[in-house]
Parts: sequence; C-alpha cells; structure tokens
Amino acid sequence: MLLVKVIIPVYRPILSPMEKASILETINVLHRYPIIILHPEGMSMANIPGKGKVNYMPVSDTWLGVRNGIAGYNQMMLSREFYQLFNDTEYLLICHTDAWIFRDELEDWCKKGYDCIAAPWVKRPVYTFPIIKQYMKLLARYKAHKGIFCRQQLYGKIGNGGLSLRRTKAFIEACTSYAEEIKAYKGQKKHYFNEDVFWATIPTEFNYPTEEEALRFSFDRHPDYCMKLNDRQLPFGCHSWTKPRMYRFWKKIINWQKLL
Repeated sequence: MLLVKVIIPVYRPILSPMEKASILETINVLHRYPIIILHPEGMSMANIPGKGKVNYMPVSDTWLGVRNGIAGYNQMMLSREFYQLFNDTEYLLICHTDAWIFRDELEDWCKKGYDCIAAPWVKRPVYTFPIIKQYMKLLARYKAHKGIFCRQQLYGKIGNGGLSLRRTKAFIEACTSYAEEIKAYKGQKKHYFNEDVFWATIPTEFNYPTEEEALRFSFDRHPDYCMKLNDRQLPFGCHSWTKPRMYRFWKKIINWQKLL
C-alpha cells in the first residue's frame, strides 16, 4: 500500500496565473509522491500545468466542474465511492489550486497517524473582549435555541478542506457509519454545510491534532494571527493565499511570479 497520494482538484480548463503557480510549486516541493490532477471527464487539460510530472484522473462532472460547482464537490468529498478510488493508499493530501506548499514534511505528517489534519479555524483575540464575549455567548444561545448553525462551533476545529491530509480507511468507514448525517448535509445549500465542516465536527471517533499542532500544518483565515500563534514560523502549507484579504499578508512571502 502506498503511504500517500497528492490530489489536486481542477474543475475548469482555464486557470489563473496564481493557480498555475500553486500547482507548479506543489509539483516542485512534493515531487517524491504520486501527484494526481482530478478533473471533470471530458475537460481539456491542454492549459493545465504539470504534463509529464503528474497523473490525471477524470471523474463525473456531477462531482467536479462548473455544472454543480461547490455542491458537486461537497457530494464528492462526502462520498464513500470517492475515497474507494484510493483504497490502495493510506493517506490523501487534498491540495486545492489556491493552496501553497512551503516545504516537504508530508511523510512526517502521515506518520503521525491522524485521521484528518487541516488548518484550524482560529478564534481571534477580539472575541475575548468582555462585551463582545458576552454578545457572542448570547448569540450562540439564541442560535442554539432556534436550531441555527453558529460559526463559534468551528473555533479550534480541524479544519479547512483546501489543504487537508485524510486517512483513506477512516473516511471510507465514516462515509458508511455516518450515512444519515451525510444525507442531511448533502441536502443543505449554505456554506457552513460544506464537506470540511462535516469532517471537522461530526465524526466523534476521528483522531485529530490539537489546534496548536494543526497550525504547524496549515494556515487558512487570518494568516497574520496564525503566524503569531505559530511562533512566527511558516507551516507546511497554507490555503486561500490568493484571496485579496489574505494576499495582503502572503504577497511578502510567496513569490509565485518566479514560476511562470
């Protein structure tokens, strides 16, 4: 059995320069491992970087592509059938085209034995201010009474699916044991029912790292604060670096233009 495969989902044939650079850097840093570009069946790969260095795996465009968008992706990542495609592999590194890999620590992370590793959703210091803390407490109580999802439920959870290391067997088993919960999730449209929220909050038996350790794996939102929490050290990788709000921080660190 292979230790790990790197899975890069690509859902459209034309990528931005930043997305191309992300794929190229993933290939450069993680070239020791099998890298698979996952794409909708029938999609042209002519403009996708990595020829000769990666393998390609077509999947249904109901899972991946512009046809169903994020809803299709959620269906795929909550599907036992998807993870069974990789039952010859102990771990999958899901690496989106807006992720960036800083160094090769992938084998070390696999050997830690966790079921799921990803950037944690961090709670910023502003939420510890007494008046805001009290307001958030009341808001959480109100939403719980109304049966409404509250983002506070995610603070400290592991974590964001854009750069995520997943133990294949654990996910296959969870897709069966949580079939009813998955069915309910698939019927929802709002972003807090995305697949990574499910995997961060529902499987009670999953072995996750602590928030502190997960920050050494990846940052997502609030990278400046994450850097402070991580003793000013870069993680293994990051996600969402191309978003304008995050790019203000990452542009000083990620020199993506050199790859094009």
